[in-house]
Amino acid sequence: MALYLKYRPQSLDQLIGQDHIKENLISSFRLGKLSHAYLFVGPRGTGKTSTARILAKMVNCTGKDIPCNKCDSCLSITDGSNLDLIEIDAASNRGIDDIRTLRETIKLSPTSSKKKIYIIDEVHMLTTEAFNALLKTLEEPPSHAIFILATTEGTKVPQTILSRVQRLDFKLATNAQLLETLKNIAKMEKIDIEDEALKLIVKGAEGSFRDGVKLLDQVSSGEKITVSDVTVVLQSVEFESVVKILEALAKKDATSGLLLINETIVKGSDVKNWMYVLLDNLRALVLIKNGLGTTIVAPEYGEDKFQTLAKLAEEFELEQLIKALDKLQQAWEKTKYSSIPSLPLEIAVVEITQSVILNEVKDPLRMQDSNELRDSSPAELVQNDKEDNVRQSVESIKPEPTTDDATSSEVAMLKEKWNFVLETVKPYNFSLEALLRLVKVLDVSDGVVLLEVPYSFHQRILEAPKSRDLLESVLSEVLGKPTKVTCVLGNKPLKLEDIANVEIAADDEVVKAAAEIFGSEPVN
Repeated sequence: MALYLKYRPQSLDQLIGQDHIKENLISSFRLGKLSHAYLFVGPRGTGKTSTARILAKMVNCTGKDIPCNKCDSCLSITDGSNLDLIEIDAASNRGIDDIRTLRETIKLSPTSSKKKIYIIDEVHMLTTEAFNALLKTLEEPPSHAIFILATTEGTKVPQTILSRVQRLDFKLATNAQLLETLKNIAKMEKIDIEDEALKLIVKGAEGSFRDGVKLLDQVSSGEKITVSDVTVVLQSVEFESVVKILEALAKKDATSGLLLINETIVKGSDVKNWMYVLLDNLRALVLIKNGLGTTIVAPEYGEDKFQTLAKLAEEFELEQLIKALDKLQQAWEKTKYSSIPSLPLEIAVVEITQSVILNEVKDPLRMQDSNELRDSSPAELVQNDKEDNVRQSVESIKPEPTTDDATSSEVAMLKEKWNFVLETVKPYNFSLEALLRLVKVLDVSDGVVLLEVPYSFHQRILEAPKSRDLLESVLSEVLGKPTKVTCVLGNKPLKLEDIANVEIAADDEVVKAAAEIFGSEPVN
């Protein structure tokens, strides 16, 4: 039997990282106040369907310990033979006819259990007509039935459904929780695995218990599982290789960076995974530069890797890291359109190293003494039409905020409750929470929240569907109405070296080639 099935939680005590849900369900059960309909929302592999089955056991268990996992009812639910537990996959049964059939069969009493339990997985996939048909059943359910709706996309469930169910939000397990669980499974299965290899599996699982156990199962065929074994299975990039390429970026050595990427790809590493790992480690360097190394990076990476990254962070300026993150994010987005998978990453490496070199170029015919430049105002530096055009291109155009009293009060409310927004987002998307600390609430108008972000890659992350859906859901809760989010770039002060860089980069053959390949402007 596959390990993820063998070690699937069979009681609430075995759930990982869902203490708030355990307490809610246990308390409601003991008080006899279980809801007739639940909505379980959360990322994949966090225990939504397992919890639904456990709840079915609790309601129908005939043993002393609930669930006992020994009585006929519990055992039949475990092996999938219980006729009163009906599981529906909304992805393949999403039409109105499927829900009408459900409405007809729900009238029948349970076969042998106390209650019928209906689990509708990925409920957000239902059609509008199917949701409308389900609505009537949720409004007037028979006393012998309990509905449990599960989804990874809570924002796609209609408000009419949300108002008739009790919502429970599942969160990803922490690395520490996953590591402890996988250690116990490895011990019970007598799997000999290095601690660092186990940590690599935890990182690859990304908070999903199911994914973590499946990965452990996948690599468990060998006698002694090493980091190299896990690296091959995950098609991941070894930490030493990441450090080498980051050192190449810090030293402005495009040649070494390109060679390292080529060597790793030849060995079979996935290009997108390479970019993800680089982005992840550059993020760690940004956190270290901002004094969050010991609180965030060290627990996530381990003390040895943290010390390596801390030394590496000293070789970068913060602005350098932001530019590198921006270029790699753009490369990530362009991989789907590139005929050569590695090309966006290779171009990004050249651009990152080239942009640093350009910052050091000084044209003696145009540049003055650096001290004089430092004391000059932007108006004295921008003296011709070409430079005026550059200024216009780098400044963002922001809409005028409204002055309506209701709007002003909503802006004030968001600012006052921004910490609540951060704390609500954090369990689901730590990176988004960190990014939201840098944004500014400009305006709220007609259900649209206008946010100002400092850099373009922030805007791209916030406008990604998963990030936007999560943030809009939280803001809708704060404002008490459906809310959409839109972003604008903040105005940054113009520097003469930025103008010089745009002019020089415009003539650079490598950047021109990149622009032609990707159909974009060479320098933003």
